[in-house]
Amino acid sequence: MNQRAARLESPEVLRELRNRLAVLDQKCRNALMGVGGDVQETREWLRLERPFHLRRELQACVEAELNAKRELEQAKWNTSRGIRSDTVDLARALERARHRREEAERKLAAVKRWSAILEQQVVRMMGPVHALAILLDQRTPQAMARIDGMLDHLEAYFRPGTGGAQ
Repeated sequence: MNQRAARLESPEVLRELRNRLAVLDQKCRNALMGVGGDVQETREWLRLERPFHLRRELQACVEAELNAKRELEQAKWNTSRGIRSDTVDLARALERARHRREEAERKLAAVKRWSAILEQQVVRMMGPVHALAILLDQRTPQAMARIDGMLDHLEAYFRPGTGGAQ
């Protein structure tokens, strides 16, 4: 036999190993569930919630820009008729409204880009995550059974009157 021998003086060492393996398995499973939940939550936020909010914001900015444009045109028309109007302030307001609309458009485009990037990264990341989940599903029960078998043999060895350690 080419196996390495373990010098155990008590089954407690194996019990402790089994307990720690069970704790590790549970922590890994909790982490995997957490990752899955976080990824799903972020995907939903980026694909659905954020674009919805940004589209509403963009619509409000477009309406504000149109209103500012109308007010400026009205002021210019009034000025041409001899009615005094402050077109400088209205032109500045129109420019601010235009900048807000452009910023909302940039944000919406960025969210679309980020959503595509996130999907690519999720595909790349979830492969190893699923591999770890499969490994835990397959190997943890095998390791537990092997430790249980070792414990049974070790306890039988230490039991008085069975020919083991005396």
